[in-house]
Amino acid sequence: MTANLPEEDRGSALLVRDAMESAVAELPSLHDLVPAAVTQGRRRKARARLTTAAGIACVAGAVVFGSLTLPVGGDARTTVRPATSGTPSPHESVQEREPYRTPVHVKPTSDDERATANLPPAERKRRAQFQQHAAVLLDKLLPDSVGLIRPVDLDVSRYQGETKDGKVFTIIFSVRPSGDSSGWTRCPDPGALAVKGGSCKQATLPGGIKATSLRVFTDSPETMSTSVRFRYGHSDVELTVYPDVNAKASAPVTNDELLAAAGDSRFLDLVRYADEHPMQKRQTTIAGG
Repeated sequence: MTANLPEEDRGSALLVRDAMESAVAELPSLHDLVPAAVTQGRRRKARARLTTAAGIACVAGAVVFGSLTLPVGGDARTTVRPATSGTPSPHESVQEREPYRTPVHVKPTSDDERATANLPPAERKRRAQFQQHAAVLLDKLLPDSVGLIRPVDLDVSRYQGETKDGKVFTIIFSVRPSGDSSGWTRCPDPGALAVKGGSCKQATLPGGIKATSLRVFTDSPETMSTSVRFRYGHSDVELTVYPDVNAKASAPVTNDELLAAAGDSRFLDLVRYADEHPMQKRQTTIAGG
């Protein structure tokens, strides 16, 4: 092609061609270029992936940290905690998980109440936390007609339900080391019970637990209480709702309702804890047994 060019142009073209041939000669062969290009490409992809993963980890870490430390309700000491499943242990801080129930204060009158008042602070706190759990749970399990249930501060087995119209029902939730309680889960003589106008019902709770529920006149000829009793582990368990005598109002809960409450897995979780970590003295006599 350079033969048809003028001599000056033909010389310039030859110089350009020589320069191009020299530059190409200095490059590695095509076979040598391919592995290097592939390797370089892989390294760039790896760097890009590491950068992306690091960014995602930072964002995820920020989200988790934020969920653990986000303040609630203007109280810098209160934090939102990750949700957990299952029933909380009775010795956890109840205020972080459930609504706090202001205890009903009683002036110590019995030996048990005076002994409770003199307990070490850690043990009083443990019992108070147990009562908070129990009060909130009983409020869920018992009929609304029992009212808002609160613990009584110097008696770990005693609670109080108060309705909006002012009725007050004493509630006993007792888990006491077993004593002389051979008749704890037996129904009274049917004839005597019928004369007294009461009723007795027996049922089997989860785990094969035999339970007895009594509905009898208590405190006056006009008012009735409802109770359920059973044995669990090494303990005698009682859940009783007493009447409001002043208002002449019987316990607003039936045998079936109280048996259903006692058979709830959450209630039995509290019973198990109290059986394994006793908070009451051994019972030697059973009232009404």
